[in-house]
Amino acid sequence: MLRWVVLLTSCLLATTAAERSFVVDHEANCFRKDGEPFQYISGSMHYYRIPRELWPDRLLKLKAAGFNTVQTYIPWNQHEPVPGQLVFDGNKNLFSFLELCNQMGILVLLRPGPFIAAEFEFGGFPSWITTISPDLRFRQSEQHYLTTVLGWFRTLLPMLPPYLYQQGGPVIGIQIENEYGSNPACDLDYMRALTQTHREILGDDILLYSVNGPGKHMLDCGTLPELYNTVDFGSGGSITKPFGIQAQYNKGGPPVNTEFYPGWLSLWGHKFPSVPRARVASSLDKMLSMGASVNMYMFHGGSNFGFIGGAKGDAKGKVLVPQLTSYDYDAPLSEAGDTTMKYFDIRDVLSKYSKVGHVPANSTKVNYGTLGLSYTAHVTDRDFVTACGRVVTNNRALSFEENNQTNGVVIYTRHLDQSGELVLSKVRDRAYVISNGVWVTTVKGSSFNTSISVNAGKLEIIVFSDGHMNTGHVQVPSPRHYMKGITEVVLFNGAELKGWSVTLLPLTDLSCYKPARGKQEPSSFLPGSLYTGELLSCIEGTDTFLDTQGWGKGVAYFGDINLGRYWPLAGPQVTLYVPSPFCKAGNLRVSMLELERPSSTVEFLDTPNLRGPVDPSQL
Repeated sequence: MLRWVVLLTSCLLATTAAERSFVVDHEANCFRKDGEPFQYISGSMHYYRIPRELWPDRLLKLKAAGFNTVQTYIPWNQHEPVPGQLVFDGNKNLFSFLELCNQMGILVLLRPGPFIAAEFEFGGFPSWITTISPDLRFRQSEQHYLTTVLGWFRTLLPMLPPYLYQQGGPVIGIQIENEYGSNPACDLDYMRALTQTHREILGDDILLYSVNGPGKHMLDCGTLPELYNTVDFGSGGSITKPFGIQAQYNKGGPPVNTEFYPGWLSLWGHKFPSVPRARVASSLDKMLSMGASVNMYMFHGGSNFGFIGGAKGDAKGKVLVPQLTSYDYDAPLSEAGDTTMKYFDIRDVLSKYSKVGHVPANSTKVNYGTLGLSYTAHVTDRDFVTACGRVVTNNRALSFEENNQTNGVVIYTRHLDQSGELVLSKVRDRAYVISNGVWVTTVKGSSFNTSISVNAGKLEIIVFSDGHMNTGHVQVPSPRHYMKGITEVVLFNGAELKGWSVTLLPLTDLSCYKPARGKQEPSSFLPGSLYTGELLSCIEGTDTFLDTQGWGKGVAYFGDINLGRYWPLAGPQVTLYVPSPFCKAGNLRVSMLELERPSSTVEFLDTPNLRGPVDPSQL
């Protein structure tokens, strides 16, 4: 501790004058902003997980708590969903977010990846990258991968200079890759290529940094001399030890915790995690008192609206456990942007080191009660497919990605001339097998070479994606391993089954479909059934929570907006957050695309429930 006190004192004494600069002072062991010693106190907040209308509220609460900086990832897949098609609108407008931060006097740390982890769909990678070549190897200097990644950076990075601090913007630092030392590839040529490209485009003035866990192997494989190398760790353990290890990989400079965890990630089928707030506040205080710069991951998590939630892979990437739609993270600011007791404990700590401000009020939450829903369609209905999808022909059954789709539903259809044994070698993530209009069985993504007895006639295999793997410690032999849908050969009575009609339903929203009245519900439930009701009033400027209790697994829509996946059978998340910008005047259609267990009602509550019962056997 004494060593860090001496370093902090030397930094305060060795001030120099400069204009619009942000640098590492390697001799005085501190950051300098405009020549003055500077300690950043940052909170992570992802612009794409928050409705754009709510950015000001979340940033005001960040600043009111005493933070002077915000950190965010830049997810490649949200900005280039198909090759060459750039998207920077709505809550994906990175540049509007940066301008707002600048107007509010909040500095920014950017993390453009390309791998971002973040419990996010495919760790930020676009799914189409899996189809470039079977030889492609992620996060390595392999030619197919590196050429594609550098092509993205040569598109993105030239847009950033106006937002750099040295040019009047808020961005004080940019991270290279993300915890790369946890990747078994340990390819430092890849890290050098990323660093060189950033320098060529952004110049020498912007701070480029890395982050890794505080272990020797991680830092050996995830750091470069030309970067400022930082570490990440949570609360309750030693603080001086990880910072001491960090110091060994820099030639002087301040201690930095790039990911200090006030909470933790949450998974379907697992209890919602909680991190004691007193422990968080104590560790934060200790770090700041020794002059460390800290980023809190997460300050505010937001939501995985639509299909942006990812999945955690096991050590070999074979078994996936999807992340919740809520990205609450047990953070100081809740999923709905509400201040918590943890928020005020942290604010009390930060008041000793920075300026705190007036805390904006939390939003009003409304209980609308019970809403009845009725059957309106099935995903195989001709009118639904015509409105919301397209039909293609595959000789051999192809994956989602090979059919130019990322998530949602894909239906593989084939007429069988005889009864027999169907063998699904591998599907991801959930396959519902229907024979002549009867639900026969469900095949989970953890299964291999599943044998199913089916009758002659119409065979339909409805496949649902739970989200692409986002864990970076896994190294798989082929990009095909990341694909969704039917990814390996389908056998029927021992021979490969070919000649498929394939229905592609992205279902990113439901603006495509206007339900017909009076549609007859089948006598027995079929996975992929749509149930709809109308909410007769919606108070603008208020939030609510859609309670999915009684339903099984599926996707919920409020109006035409995809709220995300629900799965109360697995738990622990029971409610889905409906933020105020989604509430529009007039009647609002509420729809549940159900895959396993239908109900006839939903409730709208004024409180969330993220801590319901869990059932890991559902995975």
